[in-house]
Amino acid sequence: MPDTLSATEARADFVHAPTRRVKVAPGGPPDPTPIVRAIAAAAVEVLNGHRSVRQLQRWLAPHIYMALAQRAGIASRCGKRISLPARVISSRTCFPTPLVCEAAVVVWDVNRPRACTVRLEIHRGRWRANALDVI
Repeated sequence: MPDTLSATEARADFVHAPTRRVKVAPGGPPDPTPIVRAIAAAAVEVLNGHRSVRQLQRWLAPHIYMALAQRAGIASRCGKRISLPARVISSRTCFPTPLVCEAAVVVWDVNRPRACTVRLEIHRGRWRANALDVI
């Protein structure tokens, strides 16, 4: 019996999974912990009406920015509350891959703690939030 390969086996050697081309600074990406904490606190302040959502545009993916702007608009129509600057109580980060950071942050709101989850990915050499949830 000859040692021949079928057409699919032969083709499997030439088909490779696409590689992500990501530009990373020579020293590697910066520590994302301060960025995560700032994004979470600012998101809570946006929802309270204390901050403009435009201030977060640089740090959020477009779909996250639009969702936060829509949620902030709904919150502003429901009535303004007295708002103070948000304060981060604690944060935990983990790295599923070297270019992805997932974090859980507890932010003290006006009168209660709020939980935030943030997923950061490297985009053009800097961290950018691709998922954000404020509970």
